[in-house]
Amino acid sequence: MNKFSFLLAALCVSLNAQEAKPADSKAAPAPELKLAGGAKAEQKTYFAEVWVGKSIPDCLNFQKNIQVLSQQVEELKRLQIFLDNALTTPEKEARGHEIAAKTAKLKGDNESMTKLYNGFSIERPYQFTATKAVIATPISNEEFAKISSAKDFKAESIISTGEKKFQIRDTISGQGEVETFGLSYKRITDAKAQLQQLIDLQPKLTNDADKKKVEKAIKEIQDDLSHNLDEFKKARGFDFNAEAITLPSEARLSVQITEEEKKAIEAKAPTSSDKK
Repeated sequence: MNKFSFLLAALCVSLNAQEAKPADSKAAPAPELKLAGGAKAEQKTYFAEVWVGKSIPDCLNFQKNIQVLSQQVEELKRLQIFLDNALTTPEKEARGHEIAAKTAKLKGDNESMTKLYNGFSIERPYQFTATKAVIATPISNEEFAKISSAKDFKAESIISTGEKKFQIRDTISGQGEVETFGLSYKRITDAKAQLQQLIDLQPKLTNDADKKKVEKAIKEIQDDLSHNLDEFKKARGFDFNAEAITLPSEARLSVQITEEEKKAIEAKAPTSSDKK
């Protein structure tokens, strides 16, 4: 949470306090914290790479498959609650059969994912790390018609999601670069949201000191935004667009393994003498 978030929170509390009645009793003292036992050493975790996505469709298909499995898991959780709250035997039996059928479906889909992604399973923690990504901005049908009629038009430069079309404007290579871009994009998006919140809050303030704080904060955010937006355009060659999408075009998939599995993998790995 940055300083502007703290300011927004403090001003909202101040506004609420102006309408609240004073408390009759004193606030209770904070509870005493006691630490029991010594700190346990953190258990080491290991991950093994099992699959590499080499295109936007590859990466999007994996993400869509994960979404399907996640929805199935949530549906099973919901059905389990219904089963726990069932009052009659027929209802319990019906819920039980439905859960069994959906559990079998989830198991089958998960096994398909295991084969497709070389050992992936929703039962294991995993890491999906983008190593290359594209930035695409939305375009209208008129803009698409103009772009697609150009002699040097490339169909792969356009991404369609439902009824919307996006034009690829830039490519980011490297895990660190992708993560850095994501942070900078979020920083601009968050700053725009905070600026709007302060502008909306400003007319409601009656305290002069609070008004000055908000005026100063608005000016600081506007200056930071102006600088960051200029830097974004210099780095990317186009203006920041809040509706832009970032899609992974290359990615690595890793699953968590046990220490025994790690040793087994290392034992099978070719040694320097084997390579000669």
